[in-house]
This record gives sequence, C-alpha cells and structure tokens, in this order.
Amino acid sequence: MKESGEDDKFTCSIVRPTAFFKSLAGTVSNEDKINQVLPIGGPGKAVTPLEQGEILFRLLGKEPKFLKVPIEIMDFAIGILDFLVKIFPGLEDAAEFGKIGRYYAAESMLILDPETGEYSSDKTPSYGKDTLEEFFEKVLREGMAGQEIGGADNFLNDCCCGGNGFDYQ
Repeated sequence: MKESGEDDKFTCSIVRPTAFFKSLAGTVSNEDKINQVLPIGGPGKAVTPLEQGEILFRLLGKEPKFLKVPIEIMDFAIGILDFLVKIFPGLEDAAEFGKIGRYYAAESMLILDPETGEYSSDKTPSYGKDTLEEFFEKVLREGMAGQEIGGADNFLNDCCCGGNGFDYQ
C-alpha cells in the first residue's frame, strides 16, 4: 500500500479474509475500494482457531484434546517440505498448504482497532449467512466433494478429525 501512496498509477486493494474461504479469487473494481484493506468474514461473531477446534470435536461427539506447540514447529516442517520439493516436485501442494496453514495459525483475522492497537472481534464486520459450523456439518455429512484445494482436502479428516487438535502459538 506504500507504493500506492507514492505513485497514483499504482493502486491496490487488500482483501483480508476474517474467516475460512475456499477461494478469494477475483478483482476489486469499485473505485471506493481502491487502496484499502477490505475485511471479508462470515456471519456472527469471529470464531477463534481454538473455538473452531471445539466446534469440530463437539460435532464429532469427542472430548476436545489440544496440544499447544510453538509456531516454529510449523516453520521447521515447511522448511523441510520446501527442501523436499526440489527432489520430489509432487510435494509442492503440501508445502504450499503448510505455508497457508502457518499464516492462518499466526495472523489475526480480526480488525485492528486503531484506538486500542489491539485486534477486536467487536470491530470485525459480519457478512453472509453461511457459518463455519454449518460448513463443518455439511462436510461431515456429505464429505469434501466440490471443495478440492490441492492436498488440503485431507486436512479436516487427518488433522482435525483424527482425534487431536493443534493450537499453534
């Protein structure tokens, strides 16, 4: 965004998801949205990663079990995958999914309140009608058909539904 302030020919709009989305592909063409950060979220209050895990465990009828691990564990795994991709190109999707997962594990999806300097669920806008819990219910009922996103389609089953949840810090 710095470049857009220095060169009036350079414009950008940052679409910042505040919720899970399969894809946010597209362009922003409204003049009033240029050179802004645009939060995109779901309906209701923002759901933390821990709350997301609790929803999954509840829907599966299992006792929540979380293991808190340092975020550096993800950095290490991503580094190994990045190295292995040079030898085994078929791991490229897994490496990319690891980077995406690391981003969502470490970055707040809430709006930064300029007055307090803290991320605020109260200031984060609510949009739409489809909740993450409804999405999880549908996946558990119907599977992931139509939700293919590289190697990520096994994430829900392998990482979340396999009995363990991870809370990266």
